Amino acid sequence: MLGIALALSTALGFAIAPLFASLALQHVRPTTLVLISLVTGTVLVLIVVFTLHTDTVFSLSGVAFLWFLIVGVINFPLGRFFEYTGVRLAGVSRSATIIGSAPLFATTMAVTFGGETISATLIIGTISTVVGVVLILSQK
Repeated sequence: MLGIALALSTALGFAIAPLFASLALQHVRPTTLVLISLVTGTVLVLIVVFTLHTDTVFSLSGVAFLWFLIVGVINFPLGRFFEYTGVRLAGVSRSATIIGSAPLFATTMAVTFGGETISATLIIGTISTVVGVVLILSQK
């Protein structure tokens, strides 16, 4: 049950973030917003991680840190810059819906590179995601 609560909290956070980004983008450039969000996010995460999982952090291998670094560079600075620029240019509702197509890409890569198997529910979910994105993009 805790996992579901955390997942719903995450979904709520991802839903609210573009709204706040849109409000902030009325006053700052996307690059400034990325920098501010990265610094505040990093500080908060480090506090939580070192408070709750200090021993785990120090037991990680160098390869694990390298992968975290790669994911961090791709996901956070680049991802947020593209997200905030999209919010600024397309608006919150359109950009958030398009960003919501991430499961399509994640599914494709998981099947292609991660060895995951294709199931009926996976196909239905993927098709639903594509249809939703197409409907949003077809609006004028």
